[in-house]
Amino acid sequence: MFSKALFKQSCKANGTMWAIITFAECFMLACVMLISGKGGIDTTVEAVKDTIVRQEMDVQIEARAINYYENQIDGMQHFDLYFVEDLQGGGINTQTIAAAYSSATEKLQNYMFTKAAAIDPAYTPETDEAKELLGSVMYAINPPAGENQSNGMFDDFYTSHGESVPGEYFNSLQLLTHLMSGDLSEYFASAERAAFIEDRAEYCSSIFLAGNMTSPENVERMIEQLEKYDISPEKYESLGYTYPTIKQAAAGTVVTYRARLESELEKLDNTQEDYGEKVTKIKTTLTGEIASSFLSSLPQDVSAAFEEIGQLNLYGIVVGSIFFRLAGLLLPIIYMIMVSNNLIAGQVDSGSMAYVLSSSTKRQTVVRTQAAFLILSLFGMFALTTVTSCICLAIVGVEVAKITYGQILLFNLGAFLVLFALSGLCFFTSCWFDRSKRSMAIGGGLSIFSLVAAMLGLFGSKVIPTIVRLKALNFFNYATVITLFDAISIIDGTLTYLWKFAILLVLGIVGYIVGSMRFVKKDLPL
Repeated sequence: MFSKALFKQSCKANGTMWAIITFAECFMLACVMLISGKGGIDTTVEAVKDTIVRQEMDVQIEARAINYYENQIDGMQHFDLYFVEDLQGGGINTQTIAAAYSSATEKLQNYMFTKAAAIDPAYTPETDEAKELLGSVMYAINPPAGENQSNGMFDDFYTSHGESVPGEYFNSLQLLTHLMSGDLSEYFASAERAAFIEDRAEYCSSIFLAGNMTSPENVERMIEQLEKYDISPEKYESLGYTYPTIKQAAAGTVVTYRARLESELEKLDNTQEDYGEKVTKIKTTLTGEIASSFLSSLPQDVSAAFEEIGQLNLYGIVVGSIFFRLAGLLLPIIYMIMVSNNLIAGQVDSGSMAYVLSSSTKRQTVVRTQAAFLILSLFGMFALTTVTSCICLAIVGVEVAKITYGQILLFNLGAFLVLFALSGLCFFTSCWFDRSKRSMAIGGGLSIFSLVAAMLGLFGSKVIPTIVRLKALNFFNYATVITLFDAISIIDGTLTYLWKFAILLVLGIVGYIVGSMRFVKKDLPL
């Protein structure tokens, strides 16, 4: 069943080549893993990630600053309208003014909740979005905290960030003056009042945005949304989105928006029927121009490619897809081609097989022993690469490499199964043909073709970012069994690789079994 003498003979004949190739394989693997891990291979990806995150954060700040500014203006204008309506229904005294203030506040609340529902039906009064919409306006108005109290209910928000509390929303003396003269409605509709509201919104919107975005709850939410870019709390903090920087960016955005809006509105005729539509269109256009991100300014396929690059596990791709699946297979394939040929066809061709069989060793024993040697030698080779890769990963660190020991083991297993399948083919051709040149030409040629096809197919596979991917070359991935080594599935943590590994195992087993049966039954030129 198994010949120890023949196995030792095979070890002696091929041991030196096995040792050299195994050493070279482990040395190259160590160089790739250590140099890639310590050489900052992910610097480019990290730079792309930071660029994307910063651009998207900046555009969110700019867009929100404009939205808060416009929302506060709209809210304050409606508050003035409600206040005048309620005040004109009764006498002018402290009680009626307080009642009008309270009624206007209630009406404003209903209006803002209706406005929120118009934006999205899911924004009910209990949702954070609706409360934020209302809060931004109430924050700008800063009404008294309670009955007979002059301090505003949001005073603490201003002072806690070192900001000056804005003056009273309604100047008592000014309000009474217009009330006594009977032109309160005209005053609230005047350019003077509009300028007051715009100035107040400009001041309050940036402070509210900065305070809102730097609150612990919102920072935690943003970090959760940025998880796909591996943004940790420490990484987010290093990006520098603090209260002062956000406030400065928001304030600058509002100033720019306000200046450009005034310039554009001066060109319009406010007597035209479609004046309101034109104003809305101008505001939308300006918001899009001012608050536009780097990615949104690119074509969709290009921006998607940049996001894809930002999410790449470059170290895992280099180790798993480029080394274990391609470069690291070259030397083992050469070893496998030469040894599989020498074990059967080479001995038949040279006549040494006649000597082996003349020693009463059965053909079944010969073919099983040679198959066992080939399989065990490949297994031993990848057992050493497994040890080497685990040691290198321990040196580099799992956090830096962003791959686990389990993935490293699967990379080695995948490479071994590819060699097992290809060795089954080469062993089959070695058993089938009596001439080593034919065995090497077919078995070795197909094995080398598989490797070359996998190399070409790499440039058309998902390993390569879309922006530089040559989709036409993906055809070669269907022409090689190496495609069944799905390193991307291993990196992504899916289980697709399992059935592909099973196919490789079956191909190798079939090659060895059919080849062995052919050798046992065929006529040998002894």
